[in-house]
Amino acid sequence: MDSKLLLGKRAKMARRRRTALGLLIGTALLGAGTCAQAAPAESSEFRVPVEYYKLPNGLRVVLSPNHTSPTICVGVYYRIGFRVEPRDRTGFAHLFEHMMFQGSHNLGKMEFVKLVQQNGGTLNGSTRFDFTNYFEILPANKLETALWAEADRMGGLAVTEENLKNQQGVVGNEVKVNVLNRPYGGFPWLDMPQYANSNWFNSHNFYGDLKDIDAATLTDVQSFFKTYYAPNNAALAITGDFEPAEAKKFVEKYFGTLKPSQLPPQPDLTEPRQEKEKRASKPDALAKRPALAIGYHMPDRNTPEYYAMGLRR
Repeated sequence: MDSKLLLGKRAKMARRRRTALGLLIGTALLGAGTCAQAAPAESSEFRVPVEYYKLPNGLRVVLSPNHTSPTICVGVYYRIGFRVEPRDRTGFAHLFEHMMFQGSHNLGKMEFVKLVQQNGGTLNGSTRFDFTNYFEILPANKLETALWAEADRMGGLAVTEENLKNQQGVVGNEVKVNVLNRPYGGFPWLDMPQYANSNWFNSHNFYGDLKDIDAATLTDVQSFFKTYYAPNNAALAITGDFEPAEAKKFVEKYFGTLKPSQLPPQPDLTEPRQEKEKRASKPDALAKRPALAIGYHMPDRNTPEYYAMGLRR
């Protein structure tokens, strides 16, 4: 056989093996690492079972069982994010993302993290425009453990002077590293909303002005926690390998006794109609080249125009 032909066939076989291996690895990752997965393979219809209900204290609960892999994912979403934090409290939403790992009634400083990791799980949290979220992915038999731990810090975070001072320093250093002392720091996600919008809630410094973070008192922080980190300002999502009836019992057991808070009215986030182009510039002594960002105001959420815009992107 011609040597070139033989090499060509071998190369094709190698590519096929690599393709098959890539598909196998991709399938395994999808099965092991996602919080919400597709229906079993034998079903010809793609269905994701989802059940919604609410506890008497206002906690919204979402259940989505899937038995593809023996894991569960628990997520808690608090309706307090960058742009809905109160005036003179810029950076508080982000500050509390850090505070939530500083201990609670039954878990000491950073013990929440140790609890998840020592049970073979992973976890994280993030601050977004309208909410702050926390999640854990654990073996399926640790569902009760995850719900107990999340309810423990929702019901009584360790908001102490020591923890506050420590996390004020952590957040301050994070702002300095990611924004103040870094070329193009925060560009454009941090700068664009401030220049493109007129409403203070949409246009303030979402990372937080250091003067606001440094000026926070223990009373300020305790009040913020009691107001926004309450069951009636939260949504709990559970997905993975669990039985809904059992999950409901755990949810009622650990979250049912938590007290709701008196929530302030939601801020008005509407923007005045933009009639002409807006331009702004920000000098950056650390950047050697100019950067350019262009933004557009989107249609209101949940309108037909909003979804059409999303499809066009």
